[in-house]
This record gives sequence, structure tokens and C-alpha cells, in this order.
Amino acid sequence: MTALKGRAIKAFLAKPGPEIAAILLYGPDAGLVRERAGALARRVVDDLNDPFNAIELTDGDLKDEPGRLADEISALSFAGGERVVRLRTTGEASTKSAETLVTGLDGGAVKANGLVVIEAGDLSPRSGLRKLFEKAKRGAALPCYADAPADVRELAKDLAAAEGLTIDKDALDLLAAMLGDDHGLTRTEIDKLILFKGPKSVREGPGTITVEDVRASLADGPGEALDEATSAALDGAPRALSAALYKAESAGASPIGLLRGLQRQVSRVRTAKSHMDDGESAASAMKKLRPPVFFAEQRAFEDRLRKWPARRLALAARMLIDAELEAKTTGAPQREIIERAALRLSMMARG
Repeated sequence: MTALKGRAIKAFLAKPGPEIAAILLYGPDAGLVRERAGALARRVVDDLNDPFNAIELTDGDLKDEPGRLADEISALSFAGGERVVRLRTTGEASTKSAETLVTGLDGGAVKANGLVVIEAGDLSPRSGLRKLFEKAKRGAALPCYADAPADVRELAKDLAAAEGLTIDKDALDLLAAMLGDDHGLTRTEIDKLILFKGPKSVREGPGTITVEDVRASLADGPGEALDEATSAALDGAPRALSAALYKAESAGASPIGLLRGLQRQVSRVRTAKSHMDDGESAASAMKKLRPPVFFAEQRAFEDRLRKWPARRLALAARMLIDAELEAKTTGAPQREIIERAALRLSMMARG
């Protein structure tokens, strides 16, 4: 099966298909990897703590027994029913074991009694493990990339609807602006918002989540801390940025989440500037952005449009790309690299 993308991933998660016996989940968003792995595993076994039908392995378990992964999924359960075998790997350490499994499944030598779910980190296109599953007939590779604002909005609406809640448009826009791109943290914050509003079991009738609910529930969360940091960087306020960076780290926000926020904000200002170059007013340009600039942020955003000339925005975008490359390839501490880029951005904003 080829690598799944976009809407195909959602359709696959809803119905993987009976021919699929092994699934690789990989990507930089560890929270999303865990969530999807758990959901897939529970499609086969209700209780993931069941010692007969659910087993967890590590790279160390397979080091001296590369055939164990195939053996485990072939074994019959003492309690009856199908089994789930979950492997958490650091990358390529278990590629040999996975190759034994996939080759056996595709060739018919391994008769699966359930599902193998492998959770990996951020694998490059050259990864042997990733290539193996992308070509497998009875396997699938599911990338788990950082949430975009549209993903945050969709998740929020789905989780709220499950509890009989709706979210008004302004509240949804604010959520998308406040929350970062780490799926696990985003889900935790939305769950907290729903608990604040009142889940279905303790609430009488339907309810609507408002801007006031979002602000009251998510104040001082990782999303707000990242938003403060990106705003301070674009506004040229290094002292406020330093405080916001400390707050973001204390709240558990990821360095890559900060980088994505900076890239997103620079991109939004560049897009609005291009609309203005075509003759639009600042107000009209802000309304054309998707999502549009939240009303409480419009004055600050308009200040950025005046402060950042197009040439300097292009240099900022290039600098952030270089920072991402350095953070992902050099082995140097990601947080230090990205925070340094944020501070450079704040200096650029001052001219």
C-alpha cells in the first residue's frame, strides 16, 4: 500500500480494511501517533491491558529475536479472539524484525491473528522502515504531522459535538489561534474546555462554547504561551518575548510548535501585505486571511503590516526555514536554535 495522505488517512482510520495486518505510524507529532495507535488497537481489542490479547514490545525485546514480531501476531490467544501487538521503536532499530513480519505477511508465510501497530518517530523518506510499509501489500504507513489550524477547528467541533456542544465562530477562530500544533496538547486543552463548559452527563440540554469560555478555560495554557511568544517576536519586543519563551517552556509547549507558530505568523503577514500591494486596505486584507484575523488581534496585526516591509518578511521566512533545517539535522538542541531564531526575528522587527 502506498503512503496514505490527507482525507485518505481519516477514511483508513475509520475502516482499515481486513487485508491490513500491520500499520506503521510515524511523524513529528508524538501525541497524534499515540492517539491514532490507541484508536487502531482498540478496534481489535477492547481492553489494551488484557495480558492475553494485547502485548507491547520495544526495540530491546526484538534485538536478539528479530522473528518475535511475526511470531507474536501469529500466536493464538489463550482467551480466544484476535490479538494486538504494539511496538514502540526509536526509528530504524527494529527494521529487520519488521521486514521479517511484512515479508511473511505478503508472502503468506505469516498468518496474522490480529493487528501489529508500530509507533515510530519522525522518519525521513529514506527510512528503511517507512519504505518497507509503503510498499507492503498487507501493511500501511500513516504519517502524523503537526496540526494545522483547520485540524484544530475540526477536532474541536468533533469533540464538542460528542458532548452535545457547539462552538460559535469567534470562539473557534480563537481556539485555532491559541492552540499549538501538538495534537496531544491540543486535545488535552479542548477536553479541559469541554469540562469547563460541562460535559453532557452533567449539563441540562445543549450548550454553546463562547469566546469567554475559551479565554477562561485556556488562559496560561501552552497555546496562549506560544501565541504570546510569536506576537512578541513579530512586534519587536525582545523583553516580552523572553518572558513568553520561559512561560511556553514551563507550559510544556514544544520547540517545533514555537517554530510553526512563527512561520505561520510571518506567512500571514506576507499574505496580507500581498493583498495590500494589489490595492486592498489593511482591514480588507486581514479579512481575506484564512482564518481571518481575530477581532481582538486586529490592531496589533495592522501594526505589523506597517512595521514589516516585504523584503524583510522574505528574509524572515528564509531565516526560519534555515532554523528548521538546523534544528532537524545538526543534532544541536532544538529549543536553543528556535528560541535564538525568535529573538533574531524580534530584532528584525525593530528595523
